[in-house]
Amino acid sequence: MSEAKSVPAQTERSFGRRQIQAGHALMMMISRTIPHPITEVWAAITDPARLELYIGRPEGDLRLGGTYELPDGTRGGILRCDPPRLLTLSVQRPGGHSAELEVHMTAEDFRTRIDLKYASVRKGFVLIDAVSGEWAAGPGWEFFLDSLTDFLNGENPGEPAGLIGWRSFEGEQLDLYQARNAEWVKAKSDWDHEHEAAPGPS
Repeated sequence: MSEAKSVPAQTERSFGRRQIQAGHALMMMISRTIPHPITEVWAAITDPARLELYIGRPEGDLRLGGTYELPDGTRGGILRCDPPRLLTLSVQRPGGHSAELEVHMTAEDFRTRIDLKYASVRKGFVLIDAVSGEWAAGPGWEFFLDSLTDFLNGENPGEPAGLIGWRSFEGEQLDLYQARNAEWVKAKSDWDHEHEAAPGPS
């Protein structure tokens, strides 16, 4: 089975609603299990020196209540931090709307289940055409989890997809993006159908 077909099946995708500082937001949720202990995963997503190796080194007042900024201009605040299980950040991408990212981790023997939740007030933020060059939260955060896993596996994850932009995708990487995007399209359609307003009285 090709990577483009096998990897999406390893990820759980769902939607919800969440109140964030910017207002009532649509929330996408990704769940995936990584074969590494929770303390290692926590260090990989919070230690600036480690983040630098696979996503870019954050600068700022890196503590609860502080702020951060990534090399691509993404910035925000550190809203909640409960090591090694919960990290919540506000997210402001260059030219974009405000959002919130929450990473919740659960230890499962020597593995870690990651529940990543990203909520934004921007319409259509989850699904974007792969050739548009814009950042799509659904497939985008999956590529982040790929890079995190590669780093923990001791592999060189290369330049993070979120920093190089979707226009550079080609070959298997583009196939994988499109396969994941198709899974998000289906998940969003299912969620919309489940939550569509019931018809009123005739």
